[in-house]
Amino acid sequence: MSTDIITIDGPTSSGKNSVGFLLAQKLNFQYVDTGMIYRAGCVAILKNNIPLSDKDKVLEIYKSLNIEFKSEDSERRLFLDGEDVTDILHSAQVTKIVPIVAAIPEVREVMKGLQRKIGLKENMVMSGRDIGSEIFPDAKYKFFLTADPEVRAKRRFEQLAKKDPGVKFEDVLKDMLDRDEKDTNRKVSPLRVPKGAKLIDTTNLSVEESVDKMLSYMTQSFK
Repeated sequence: MSTDIITIDGPTSSGKNSVGFLLAQKLNFQYVDTGMIYRAGCVAILKNNIPLSDKDKVLEIYKSLNIEFKSEDSERRLFLDGEDVTDILHSAQVTKIVPIVAAIPEVREVMKGLQRKIGLKENMVMSGRDIGSEIFPDAKYKFFLTADPEVRAKRRFEQLAKKDPGVKFEDVLKDMLDRDEKDTNRKVSPLRVPKGAKLIDTTNLSVEESVDKMLSYMTQSFK
């Protein structure tokens, strides 16, 4: 059975997750945020006190990753070894190591296979940083979301401030710009606009408006 894949790439807090989830709902597709998978691996690394210098053990974590996505209360939640870890995926500790782990070539190779396996199971909207460029380059519909860095930092700051009132906007912005630099300049699967993807700037768009624009492009078949 053939399946349809819609890819959404873009930097941190460009709207991939909220836009992807709503788009999937409107199309009656499944939705997977691949960044959550990388972060789940990082949770496992931290729980097992594995040093990032031990690439064999880091790689083993991703090879044996036991994850499950579930939709609850209009959001996608991720379970690691049966435990809901969604609320700690964006903790400071995980956020600090995820770009380091994601830049390991062997980890990305394992993740490519896992993401392709997930994406081929059913009609899917999949978001990440290299989905349209590396994982499903032949997808019919590919999108790249972007937004002004300060707007993206404000979005992330508002998310983090709910859990940590002491978080500072300046720190969030600095961390985001550092992550952008690492993602864009890493040697393996750098963040870039996939060939044939439609670029959507979400700076002044709501989630609903962003999805409507994507659906409009799809209706026109990118013509």
